[in-house]
Amino acid sequence: MLTYNFYKTNKEIKADVSDCMRDSWKSASVATLVYCLICLVLIGTTTLLSIFVAWWISIPLAIVSYYIISILNYGYTNMSLQLSRQQIISTKDLFVGFSKKIGQILALSTKKFFMLLFWLVMLIVPFFIKLIEYSMATYLVIDRADVTSENALKESRHIMKQNRSRYLKFLLSYILWYLLVVISAGVAFIWVAPKVMTAKAVFYENLKTEF
Repeated sequence: MLTYNFYKTNKEIKADVSDCMRDSWKSASVATLVYCLICLVLIGTTTLLSIFVAWWISIPLAIVSYYIISILNYGYTNMSLQLSRQQIISTKDLFVGFSKKIGQILALSTKKFFMLLFWLVMLIVPFFIKLIEYSMATYLVIDRADVTSENALKESRHIMKQNRSRYLKFLLSYILWYLLVVISAGVAFIWVAPKVMTAKAVFYENLKTEF
């Protein structure tokens, strides 16, 4: 039976995040703003075309948008790992996925989409369980040069099966920050997102003792 004494508490993770981001708030916030604007343009364009032109035109654009956002998410996740390791980041790091591991990113995004869609169709609760279990897959693709998208999903599922409740409690510990985003009509997102994403990266770094 595994013991979890080496795991950091949510309080310790938040303290680490404060240390990691002390000199990086501006860079992280600008990158978050750029990320949000690109996503909003893609989603907004797809939605407007489906409403005012023809629904079928939005389908290929939605697919392209999904993959672009997936590549940007890879870059954003990679930035959060850099922050957790107290490395210097810049906005251009957001686009690293377009020139690095793009095949693995697209494969991971495709497999993850269909696997989550399957569990969503089956039942809502298993969907959220799988969402948690696959949450470390992108970090694994970033961290390991030889890992395939399929192995990343398998390894993530394996390690997170023992940490689902811990990860859920960790996410819920930021509930007041999520509410701040809602209250501010999304404006606070450019400050909250880097903080939460860096915290997730610290969480992942702590889990690596089991990989």
